[in-house]
Amino acid sequence: MFSASDLSLDDLMALKPRGFYRVETRDGGTTITVHRPGEPVEIIDCLSPGHANQVRLRLTDAGLTGFVEGAR
Repeated sequence: MFSASDLSLDDLMALKPRGFYRVETRDGGTTITVHRPGEPVEIIDCLSPGHANQVRLRLTDAGLTGFVEGAR
């Protein structure tokens, strides 16, 4: 038998039925990487912090689970 502590964060996120997204800061901008089951990975380079927030809200409303890289 295993517990959730035996799984990595990526393993746990992959269990989300509608998928998940990861928010990262790269080169001073925000990138959102979207993982949906059965679809290719989608990478969204956000134009501004406001755009990143709009994308995040849209994905959350669609039932995806979000993860902010480096959040505490």
